[in-house]
Amino acid sequence: MSEHAQTIEQNTGCTIFPQRLWNRTGLRGKLLLSLLPTILIIILIVGAASYKVSKDYIRIALGRTVAMQNLAIVHDIEIFMDNCATDLRYFALSKQKNKDIRIQFQNRIMAGGIPYYELAYIPASTGKPQILVNRNGRVTELDDTSLTRVSPNPLLELEKLSSLKAAEVRPSYIREITYPVQNAKNGNMLVKEKVIRFYIKSPNKEGNFDGVMFLSVKAEKLRDFLTLYDSKRSPLWSFQRSEELRFSYFVDPQGWILFQSIPKEDNTSELTSFLARQNYQGTLGKAEHNVAFRPSEIHADYWERIGKIQKKDKGLEFMFHESGQHSSTIPTLAYAPVCFKKHPDAEPEVYGGIIYTDRSVLPKVAGYDFMNILLVVSGIAVLATILVVLFFGRSLTRPIREFAAVMSEQTSLDQLKEVDLPYKDNDLQVLQKAFNRIIRHVNSQYILMKAKDEKLVAINSQEKADLQKENQALANMDVTVIPEIIGYGKLINNLKNEILKAAEVDVDVLVYGETGTGKQLVAEAIHNNSARREKSFISINCGALDENLLLDALFGHVKGAFSDAKTDRKGAFIEADGGTLFLDEIQSASLKVQQSLLRAIASRRLKPLGSDQEIGFDIRIIVATNADLTTLIKEKLFREDLYYRLKVLMIQTPALREHPESIPLLSLYYMKQAENLTDKKDITLSRGAVSKLKGYQWPGNVRELVNSITRAVVMDNDKLIQAKEIKLENEHCSYAEYEHPEAKKEKLEIEDTVPHHDDTPDEIMEQEELRKTPLNERQLKAWEVIRTMDSVSRSEYQKTVGGRLPSRTAIYDLQILVKAGKLRKTGRGPSTRYIVES
Repeated sequence: MSEHAQTIEQNTGCTIFPQRLWNRTGLRGKLLLSLLPTILIIILIVGAASYKVSKDYIRIALGRTVAMQNLAIVHDIEIFMDNCATDLRYFALSKQKNKDIRIQFQNRIMAGGIPYYELAYIPASTGKPQILVNRNGRVTELDDTSLTRVSPNPLLELEKLSSLKAAEVRPSYIREITYPVQNAKNGNMLVKEKVIRFYIKSPNKEGNFDGVMFLSVKAEKLRDFLTLYDSKRSPLWSFQRSEELRFSYFVDPQGWILFQSIPKEDNTSELTSFLARQNYQGTLGKAEHNVAFRPSEIHADYWERIGKIQKKDKGLEFMFHESGQHSSTIPTLAYAPVCFKKHPDAEPEVYGGIIYTDRSVLPKVAGYDFMNILLVVSGIAVLATILVVLFFGRSLTRPIREFAAVMSEQTSLDQLKEVDLPYKDNDLQVLQKAFNRIIRHVNSQYILMKAKDEKLVAINSQEKADLQKENQALANMDVTVIPEIIGYGKLINNLKNEILKAAEVDVDVLVYGETGTGKQLVAEAIHNNSARREKSFISINCGALDENLLLDALFGHVKGAFSDAKTDRKGAFIEADGGTLFLDEIQSASLKVQQSLLRAIASRRLKPLGSDQEIGFDIRIIVATNADLTTLIKEKLFREDLYYRLKVLMIQTPALREHPESIPLLSLYYMKQAENLTDKKDITLSRGAVSKLKGYQWPGNVRELVNSITRAVVMDNDKLIQAKEIKLENEHCSYAEYEHPEAKKEKLEIEDTVPHHDDTPDEIMEQEELRKTPLNERQLKAWEVIRTMDSVSRSEYQKTVGGRLPSRTAIYDLQILVKAGKLRKTGRGPSTRYIVES
């Protein structure tokens, strides 16, 4: 250990020790150290999720129980009030038929009916009021003297006569009334009772309403329904309940808490509200009801419930502490409206509401039990993991130990041998294949290095050309305007300006120029600098396909359009929707194709082959030609109307001989491309080579320059290319023909990865060298992303690399990956894809 490391370890005590422990631990130990925390974390995560789910379902079950109990209370109260209304209508009908309502009232009570407190008839004009009072099952009628001592005076109830409708029963809220009681022990005394009265218009024999009749019941009778459902006498009592506090209370539509259920330990018959008003601020007491309580407006949650009750909504809430966390007993609150039908044919109206509060420790108890089970499961999982790792660890590590032993025997650089172990384990096979590839690569590099060393000895002292300016331009290419267009001078600058102007407007463009002058690069530059840059760029070579194939490639077809149409094909117009469609060698298209193109371009709609439905598209069309279209028009080989439709903007690509100042820069650029192909670096040109290149007319333009530079780089024996190594078209070439993969994009897209039967031996060896060529830095970075995908297209590869990579460079990189055995090419034209080899 270094002195610095020892100092850190002494100062911290534990900074270095875990790393040292990990480094000294074997595979089985590392498996344990890796698996145990992972398993425990998974168990804890699963346990936490399971606990949350179970807690939520327990809470839902508790909530449903509370809601059911609350609705049962509401139902019983509504039935009770409906029965009161029915009895009052019965008494009113008896009065109309001159029956003795006192006898009817007495019989109803003695028959076990509702123990009403009073029944009264108050005539509107003449006649004597009749007030009947129930005293412990005995009905008495008040005389005139006793009537004067009743408070409030029953005659005041006549005020309701005008507002009541026929057959309508209207209930009051809690009222406090005072009646005189004659008692042998105490003499005359006054008794106060809190009652709820039900009012109805009383008809006479002729059917006219001549008074008001009301029937009252003690308010405690409604309170008893709330208390009943918290006791063992509840109709819903099916199991022993825990001792947590549960209570319910009655509210009116104005938000007043009128009364609550009686706690278990309280046997009082008086109405109370002390439990219901806990944690609330507000007004206590109102006229005729001193225990009523109305919370203040600051309690928004309470008034939200009242608002829902007024709308006949029922609900369930789980209460929280002020901190926002659930308490250990999870208060659960249910509320529902109590509705009353004033008329048999009317809709029920909200009379009040029941709010039920329950607390339960069931989730807390379940949580403790769940934690105990989780601890047991964790212990079992840890023990099982240790046993499995110890039992299988030795057999799992045996192939790796043998592989390491074979690798350690490879000590001499010139005697490296491939490894071939008998194990069929997939991971070991992958590792073994990777190691053997490295061995083969090192051996080939060792041989090449020896050959290069021998050639470098023979390098003469010819001076190299001064290409510092060109090197600087290449280094800054990514930050220049339109990096796809390489070159100097007025013509190149004018070309870039025309490209930028064309990119600013969304119109079709005609690019014309000699072959090999970069017409596709111009099209790609227009697309990359336009508003459509994020969409597809589809390229079709009209000269590479016959008429039917070109129509199919452009417009697509539907399944079943012809015998081989197994699936739908979109076609280039639809695939390029939103982007740019580039049609190269447009002069090669037949007149039938030109007619279809004209129709589609004019209407921006098309019909795929076999389809009756027109499909709209939104694309910019760029066409290119190396022919004189006006001459073809005169010869009836090109449609004049299509020509004028396409030539909205025209851009001419200059011939290479017209800007010779660009030749050194172009030569250096393609020399760098050739270096990637041949695994050579730092190759440059001599002064004689530069002069020879600039003095040539280049009938094949840039494509011919690419071939010449590539040929010279491939056949060069050192890092300085001399003039004699530049083989031009008018010179005899003794070298095997070699064409740079970027020189012809169309050829690359239909070329197979295996040697053709008519390849020369030199070409077959050249392809084998390509397979062995290591990837450059750009290709390696791209491969790390592509290897995680199923397949990739040329445009997807450009987006992966970034930096506005030219299409030809992208195709070249993909072809290198194909030849290296990493990708497999399928399809052709716009549907070309590269499948990742497993």
